[in-house]
Amino acid sequence: MSHSLLIAVLCACTLSAQPNPGTGSIEGHVLNSHTSSPIRRATVTLTAPLVPVRLVAETDSEGRFQFTSLPPGTYRLSARRAGFLDRPARRPIPLGPNDQVTNAEIRLAPQGVIAGHVVDEEGEPVDGAWVSMFKQIYRDGRKLWDRLAASQTNDRGEYRFPNLSPGRYLLQARDDRPPIDNRYGSPPNTFYVPAYYPNAAGQQQAVPVEVGAGAEVGGIDIRLFKVVRPPAVRIRGKVTGVPPDSQISVLLEADEGFFGSGASTVVTAPDYAFDLSAPPGHYTISGSEYSGTSEAYGSVRVTVTGDVTGIVLPMSPAPVISARIRVAEGAVKLNLEGVKVVLTRLSSPVSEIFELRSDAAGRFGSSKPLRPGHYSVVLRSVPEDCFVREIRLGEQEVTPNVFEIVAPGQLEIVLSNTAGKIAGSVADPDGKPFPGSIVTLISADGRSWPSKQAADDAGHFHFTGLRPSKYSLFAWEEVADDLWQDPEFCKKHEDRAIEITVAPGETQNAQLRVIAAEEMK
Repeated sequence: MSHSLLIAVLCACTLSAQPNPGTGSIEGHVLNSHTSSPIRRATVTLTAPLVPVRLVAETDSEGRFQFTSLPPGTYRLSARRAGFLDRPARRPIPLGPNDQVTNAEIRLAPQGVIAGHVVDEEGEPVDGAWVSMFKQIYRDGRKLWDRLAASQTNDRGEYRFPNLSPGRYLLQARDDRPPIDNRYGSPPNTFYVPAYYPNAAGQQQAVPVEVGAGAEVGGIDIRLFKVVRPPAVRIRGKVTGVPPDSQISVLLEADEGFFGSGASTVVTAPDYAFDLSAPPGHYTISGSEYSGTSEAYGSVRVTVTGDVTGIVLPMSPAPVISARIRVAEGAVKLNLEGVKVVLTRLSSPVSEIFELRSDAAGRFGSSKPLRPGHYSVVLRSVPEDCFVREIRLGEQEVTPNVFEIVAPGQLEIVLSNTAGKIAGSVADPDGKPFPGSIVTLISADGRSWPSKQAADDAGHFHFTGLRPSKYSLFAWEEVADDLWQDPEFCKKHEDRAIEITVAPGETQNAQLRVIAAEEMK
């Protein structure tokens, strides 16, 4: 090869090894949020909503990752590693031509774990037992236990729930193995009953398990006991107020406890009598009828210690609720078309949701018949300058989070066009905008639903339609929905809140400092 040809080949190789002109790079580290130590072999994903880019890198022994040859755009990073909670880096990274970002950082929180055993009355392991996990959450302003997961024990009676965020949990175990039954023609005399940790019959007596960030809580052992099945008793009665030629479904449901869920039957003309069998206990007897053109319901509470007769289950037509909206300021004309009234039945094991939609004058068509019970109401698509001043069912003012519907009536929603606003921005400790942070708003008087929104790409937020009141605002790098509505959790960070009083028609401004994820230990 000639000398000139060799030089040409070397120059060509050098040019091909150089980065594409106008491209940039992003590099940084993945760290343990509690110890700040590097996390090796974490998977880091880079995405760009406006650019068709999705790249994956793996951290080295120092927790370092790198993405190169990136076109200009706005990027987001996320990381995951077994033993840690998945976490996106909420703050977007703008990258211009030839920009090199060298300090990107993702902090992963160690996962929480609950582990233990299920044993029988003699301390022997119960294999194949089902363990259910419930977490305490807030939903529509109400605290409740929400079932998250279930797992079966192994041959040692062991169970384990990994990947848990901080919070309070309940554990319930049940033995689904067939009971000992060696006598033909009769039900088993003894059986194991479900139990909450440590050995409680129901949620009210259970002991919650507190899991801190990254904590592994072991030794959560649940002991199951056999009980003697009590002799069944007869529960007899009749259904009244029945539409002609109806078939009524009658259901006997036990309160939470040891002895199953009850019994059911279908009753018909002429006497609509029911005869049910169940162990002694506290029950609700409910009846329902649906003929295609009408619905009827009824329920009674009974406590039985022995055979009982003469129970009367009265039925009533399902209530139909109409609705209307009016504006408190009578001279104000608003276009109310599209405003939605959403009713949610709270006393149902499975959520029942009913939606009504308004015309321009605030009139609604009749709703379908509703099952009697406790409901909440939420309004959607309310005009921006309005808030819900008052809700009345018939002559009674009701709170939106819970009220009872037992008879037909009219739901009147009174709007006021004197709503306030809160606008502002979120910044990091250095005063730089923090896009994607979660801003939460809670009213001091509890008459408004808690709300949240994510700051935009400039770190700005804007709450509208606010009832005149005092509010608390927080800005979080990230926060679970079950935490930010919890008063005890918010109290731990109250020094970071901003208190604002909004007067009628007023716009307030708030500058928030973000609460970093590592501060929420």
